[in-house]
Amino acid sequence: MDNWEKETLHAAQKNGADFTVFFFTPMCGNCQMASRLVDMTQNVDNIHTTIAKVDLNYVPEIAQTLEITSVPALVKFKEGNPVDVSYKLHDVTAIFEFLYSE
Repeated sequence: MDNWEKETLHAAQKNGADFTVFFFTPMCGNCQMASRLVDMTQNVDNIHTTIAKVDLNYVPEIAQTLEITSVPALVKFKEGNPVDVSYKLHDVTAIFEFLYSE
């Protein structure tokens, strides 16, 4: 996963891209575990879904706009717009189900 800054996220939204963002904070133990699980999905993903990491400490206004209530969180964007959020990042299966659900 690439680390995105606020500007990169806004540019992807403006361009109408499809992507998923993994929101985290560095001191969150569950975030570290979930990050490894999300990385695992990228290693076996033949569809090559774009997943970026964003540290919520640097983008609190985005957390408020997207109504992110806790971390870790995955937010799916379609055509640049947020369409779904998941806080269920406890296993690879749950992450795959979220990534490939319509």
